[in-house]
Amino acid sequence: MNLIVPVSYFFGAPCSEIWQLDTSTGIRTLLHTLPNSGREVRGKGITGLTWVDEFHLVACDFNRLLKLDRKTLNIVTAYEDEELNDLHSLNVDQDFIHVANAGRDSIDVFNHQLQLLERIDCLNSDEWQKRRAGDYSASGSYFDSPGCGLPFHHRRVPDKWHFNHVFKTPDHLGGQVIATSFATRSLLDAHTLEPVSSTLPIQPHDGFVYEGFLWVTTVSGQIYRAPFKKPFEFEMVFDLFKAVSYQGWCRGLLFVEGSMFVGITSIYEVSTRTDWLSCPIEETRSGIYQLNMGTMKVEAFHDFSSTNGSRIFTMIADR
Repeated sequence: MNLIVPVSYFFGAPCSEIWQLDTSTGIRTLLHTLPNSGREVRGKGITGLTWVDEFHLVACDFNRLLKLDRKTLNIVTAYEDEELNDLHSLNVDQDFIHVANAGRDSIDVFNHQLQLLERIDCLNSDEWQKRRAGDYSASGSYFDSPGCGLPFHHRRVPDKWHFNHVFKTPDHLGGQVIATSFATRSLLDAHTLEPVSSTLPIQPHDGFVYEGFLWVTTVSGQIYRAPFKKPFEFEMVFDLFKAVSYQGWCRGLLFVEGSMFVGITSIYEVSTRTDWLSCPIEETRSGIYQLNMGTMKVEAFHDFSSTNGSRIFTMIADR
């Protein structure tokens, strides 16, 4: 079985790569490096990736949405605007592409031709105007200073809800657009901002619907599931970092052919967001754990670690 894995890097020149992973042999093959766009942001790169039809993938990086030819991985269509900022995951259904626009605190809705149909704005007008103008406080080295002079789509900004994973429920469940929120440690209805799940003890990142359950991972490596009905009442199924050698920032979740794949990314700075970490940051890794769904045994760790600080957000099954 082959997976497609987008990889970017914390250090060096911004770079977005697409790799293929043969899960039976562990062989990793670099398929393509996306060309520079002039919109690169330091320490950022490709994040979301999924199939949009039989022949094309759709991807996002910090401030672009891209349609790629699967055979060549060349860009077929690119969408850019000045309000795209820190794009995380994207989700494709029969009609729409939903994108978690974390730095803008919005969920952006596109058709399959990458035309923007709706921006579900989760900030009020005053909040958005202040953020765009740089009227906010930022501490530490991660965020760009308010007076840095960078345009919004180039600026690393503090957010309010920090949406990571987004999906739309089927019509029989109300057809709501739902996103995981780092800030509330729960899933929110994007239109009302009302919680539609129990609150998790640690911030959630990714989700996946599999065999009648909604599964989510927390950044601390815990795996939860809830029956696919609202409200989503989560129970912990597996605590990954208590069973494996390497820890990291946990994001990226996939179920395919009886296996679960969970991504982790190396950690380079200790903060209150990493107080769950039980090893030195020098021992963290970037890679993908492969688990047997029947036994919940860890079968492999596919190591993507790099001295340039590789970052993994997602992985998908190749076709």
